[in-house]
Amino acid sequence: MLLSGLLQPVFAVPGSSCGSVDRLTVALRFAEALYPELKGNEFSISLSAGSGTFIDSATEADGLQIRFDKPIWHPPGRTNEQSDALQAATLAIRGIELPLHLYFSFIDIHGPVAPRHLTCQPFQFKSDAGFKQMVKVFAVLNAHPEWSDEEELTAARKLGLRYGPEDKSAILQMFPFKELAEFYGKLRIKDVKFSMNAGQKCTGCSFAAPSWELSVSDDTGGSLIMVEPFFGKITSISK
Repeated sequence: MLLSGLLQPVFAVPGSSCGSVDRLTVALRFAEALYPELKGNEFSISLSAGSGTFIDSATEADGLQIRFDKPIWHPPGRTNEQSDALQAATLAIRGIELPLHLYFSFIDIHGPVAPRHLTCQPFQFKSDAGFKQMVKVFAVLNAHPEWSDEEELTAARKLGLRYGPEDKSAILQMFPFKELAEFYGKLRIKDVKFSMNAGQKCTGCSFAAPSWELSVSDDTGGSLIMVEPFFGKITSISK
């Protein structure tokens, strides 16, 4: 974990040289930047290649998944149960459920197939923050395809949705502009919109997916950033 202190802002510069250790360091710093709740806590950490299963074998650091789970080590003076319960309760309040899975891809999919172009910034990022709340919303809303957006929103609020279409200013206030600038350079908002179903609704079916979508430009190009509406956590970044 000491690697997380080695990253310098130079890695946010397009074209910077970086290797496997650098990209792993970026992933750890990225996780800490987006989820400051992770700071100061002990976790059991697992790594896997791409988005596959967690296995103990050699892997490239071009696309990787990090899983944060209950710690193996506990601070002295507390029982394992007390320590785990306290940490879980504290994190849950902020929308972090263990195990927490974060996926990173450093492969520039817009570049040539061969040779690959590996970036120093996460070209794609995904998180399952707010996943349990979203599952509950799926179950209720998908059972009522006849509901209007307003009816869906009312039901979702009862299930914990905090940031609806009228909360744009709150979403922007929580957005980690400074933290992400370390990786992508200065971010400039182009568009912000809230959707209950990503514009996909049809008779007899439903695609409940309440979320905020932010279109931004930065020093490395542009990004589409998704934010879940329960705790305001970033769940996806696509370059």
